[in-house]
Amino acid sequence: MAQKLRYGLIGVGANVYNMHHPGLELEHVEIVGVCDLREDVNERVQAEWEAPAYTDYKQMIDETKPDVVVVMTPHPWHAPMSIYALEAGSNVLVEKPMADEVAQAQKMIDTAKKTGKTLAINFQQRLRPEIIAAKNLIDSGQLGDIQHVDIKITWTRTALYYTQVDWRGTWDGEGGAVLLNQAPHELDLLCHLIGMPARVFAWTRTTVHDIACEDTIQAMVEWDGGALGSLHISTAEAGQPQRFEIIGTKGHLAIRHGGLTFKQFDTPVDEFIRTSDKAFGAPELTEIEVEIPEGAGDHRSVHQNLYEAITQGNPLNADGTSGIRGLELANAMTFSSYTNRPVEFPLDYDAYSKMLASLRGGKPPLEGIEQ
Repeated sequence: MAQKLRYGLIGVGANVYNMHHPGLELEHVEIVGVCDLREDVNERVQAEWEAPAYTDYKQMIDETKPDVVVVMTPHPWHAPMSIYALEAGSNVLVEKPMADEVAQAQKMIDTAKKTGKTLAINFQQRLRPEIIAAKNLIDSGQLGDIQHVDIKITWTRTALYYTQVDWRGTWDGEGGAVLLNQAPHELDLLCHLIGMPARVFAWTRTTVHDIACEDTIQAMVEWDGGALGSLHISTAEAGQPQRFEIIGTKGHLAIRHGGLTFKQFDTPVDEFIRTSDKAFGAPELTEIEVEIPEGAGDHRSVHQNLYEAITQGNPLNADGTSGIRGLELANAMTFSSYTNRPVEFPLDYDAYSKMLASLRGGKPPLEGIEQ
């Protein structure tokens, strides 16, 4: 019989709880406690798992002493809840983004190192078969040197979406809007596939929605190796296909949900440009079949990976050290937009914390920040 892990769930009233549900049904998972501020939610989930329900997450952790705590609350609660669980001796699986700002995320990482416990971030899209294939292709050098990355993602949301719960689209409740809610997966995949950028220049805008934070982000990104990138992510647009394309000196990669297309140059473009006897033209492209592994890339896969990491020492899909990168990129985009200047990495954590505190307090965002 497989070793069981005892789970405590925080935030079972969240929509994402339903996505976690298949992973919670794995044979090695035993639910020992559930927690939410809403009594009606607790009663429903308590009956489902026949586990005690709590409105105080600290009491749940102290009394049930779970092996794993799953944090599914709004973003500003991710850090304090995860830190408390880690210090109490639990491993943690926290929803994306791992925190609302990098300074808090770093505290989570430091606490995991100090306690020796596992801190996992729920980036299930890294486990999508086409993402695994894309990373293998890039890491093997088949794309050559990366030259350009182009990402266009539309997550259309209505006004009702933002008014259903009062924390959405607010500085206090999310620490941002599209950058902290819809964009984290794309930002994580960008860093996962290409690596952490060297600098970013971004524009955050609120174009349609009546919210305090951004509904649209446009950013230009640069890596130390010379690669450039363009990102556009919005909840205020519709009608455009999603795009995730990577261009290298040896070919072109287009990733889509459920598959990818890889076209390879017959001659690397940098070599073609240097040696061709033609003033116009480009190297020929041939589509190459890419083997896609099996898998679902869903929340169940994350829970299975977490189990194997804790019980067998297998590599974790997304730990804190890699999971913080997309959040740092998101925070840097906000900082860049408000300062109207490029941001070099690493981001100044203290300066960003001051800006976020000002935005939450309704003060000018750059108050107290050296320009």
